[in-house]
Amino acid sequence: MKRFEHHWKDFKWIDCEAPSQEDLTLLAEEFPIPLQALTTCLDPEHLPKCEFFEKSLFFILRHHDLQANPKAATMQELTTKLVFFVGKDFVLTIHRLPIPCITEKKDKVPFEQISLVSLVKFLCLQTIKSFDAPLDELDSKTDTIEGRVFSLKRRNILREGYMIKRKVSSYRKIFKFTTNIFSKIPTEVELSLRDLAHIREPLEKHTFYADDIHEEISGLLSLHLSLMSQKTNEASYRTNEVMRVLTVFSIFFLPLNFIAGVYGMNFENMPELKSPYGYFFTLGFMALVVMGITAWIYRKGWLKKDEI
Repeated sequence: MKRFEHHWKDFKWIDCEAPSQEDLTLLAEEFPIPLQALTTCLDPEHLPKCEFFEKSLFFILRHHDLQANPKAATMQELTTKLVFFVGKDFVLTIHRLPIPCITEKKDKVPFEQISLVSLVKFLCLQTIKSFDAPLDELDSKTDTIEGRVFSLKRRNILREGYMIKRKVSSYRKIFKFTTNIFSKIPTEVELSLRDLAHIREPLEKHTFYADDIHEEISGLLSLHLSLMSQKTNEASYRTNEVMRVLTVFSIFFLPLNFIAGVYGMNFENMPELKSPYGYFFTLGFMALVVMGITAWIYRKGWLKKDEI
């Protein structure tokens, strides 16, 4: 475990990175914190939440993980946990991975005179702001997909759009749970953490931003599916038109082929073969058949082109 500790006049800040079960047991003896609450710090799956003890406040936030896999989509894969234990004279932060805002604050605290409330608010605010870049990236990807949808460049749109939707859905859950935390703290805690307006403002902004991206990408995916369905229907319509033309032509040629086949049989007892006008009679009969079929098809309306 990496432990950092700094004392001010009226409180101290202890930061623990990657603690073991033994380290947490020692912390439970050092601070008025239940061991069970400290043990939950080892579980990376925890969602943002808060609990109130007799002498301390316990809450969990999710910080965006800079080392997250680009294909990550779940809340646990995209973020890392940052745990706060706040008492009247101490702030204890516990996390599994290095967190930029923690590292930044460690370098500055020897030269700062700040209050306990200011330290907690700063860390909370920086944790929320860690989602600025990921949301901007998702918004940019959404704009790219929008251009590809309208240009009908459909390759991988569903896969990429679905990944954006999963990621932004995970962020929405984080913001919702985090909002619940900062709604409970001012009403339940006797510590001077009531003024949280400057934390709620970026949190509400991120919530609106995530909702907007989610709504936009959902609409784009639906539009993409509609456009692809329309293209499929148009291709099917063109195929049906070709088949209709071929069918109409086959109606003409089937009886003509039958007549030609009958009179192509060279039997001796076929009187038409010796008729001097048999050829012209047969052609005339074929012409009558063609005119009859044309009139029948016209009455059926098969020669009209359907509108789409």
